[in-house]
Amino acid sequence: MSRKFSDFMKEVEAEARREGPEALQAQFKLATELILLRKRRKLTQRQLSALSGVHQSEISRIEAGAGNPTLATMSLLVRALGAELRLTPNVGARRAVAARSAARVVQPAR
Repeated sequence: MSRKFSDFMKEVEAEARREGPEALQAQFKLATELILLRKRRKLTQRQLSALSGVHQSEISRIEAGAGNPTLATMSLLVRALGAELRLTPNVGARRAVAARSAARVVQPAR
């Protein structure tokens, strides 16, 4: 069963509104990083699938920004690519959180 592109875009837009722009940005950043690392290793999706045990179709969804991989899936992929998963501080996000926190400060009544 196929669906119309316009229906697909409505679903993407609804998901983006639910999750907020930061979630969508993170998803596409992950996809971009995976693609770049795979291409640097001169691997096709099919070859990465064979090395990692993750189905090629799942790799395709992740790289398209449409997948929601588990930590286990990402661990298999990065291990097969000779990389590691790592959390890094986001300076911009810390500033945004600080700005929102400062905006919530309520002045005492006089």
